[in-house]
Amino acid sequence: MNRLTFRSLIAALGLIVLLSLPSIASADGVTVKWTLSGVSFDDGGTASGSFDYNLLHNTFSAIDITTTAGSAFAGTTYTSLSGVFGSSSTGLILGVSGDPTNTPVLLLMFGGLIGLTDLGGPVSLDGVGEGTCDNSDCSNNTLLRSISGGELSGTPVSIPVPEPSAVLLLGLGLVALMAGAAIYKVSLA
Repeated sequence: MNRLTFRSLIAALGLIVLLSLPSIASADGVTVKWTLSGVSFDDGGTASGSFDYNLLHNTFSAIDITTTAGSAFAGTTYTSLSGVFGSSSTGLILGVSGDPTNTPVLLLMFGGLIGLTDLGGPVSLDGVGEGTCDNSDCSNNTLLRSISGGELSGTPVSIPVPEPSAVLLLGLGLVALMAGAAIYKVSLA
């Protein structure tokens, strides 16, 4: 085997090894299920339920939170974010998508400056409460009751894993490199 052929073989094998390195874990990020625990309002009502949050994409899903009646508010069930305000790892506003005029809204703030994380665990519920959105852009709303206690508890439900095919390709690349070395050794003999 001449030098040019050998160099071409080594370059090709090197390229195969580089291309077959495992990719970084899935770009989906971690999704954590957050469950309300011991949430109470100052009018005697309570809130329970859960939602999923993906920090990487700042997305909420599987929202299912129910508030019970108290002396100031009848309570309701929330299954979506309010279409008026954005939500983030430090707070969310649940309500009706579309025109929110005269509809219930639930405002939750959590975890101080850190908020929700990919790790789950307990996170403090820092307020605020439930009320109604009084106009179409919700710039005027009436807070009818405030959160007086409770917390969130998070459990990761989807954790990205390396792609198995990438690990397989790495192994094949290493086998090809060893075969190339064996061929070269035989050609020298």
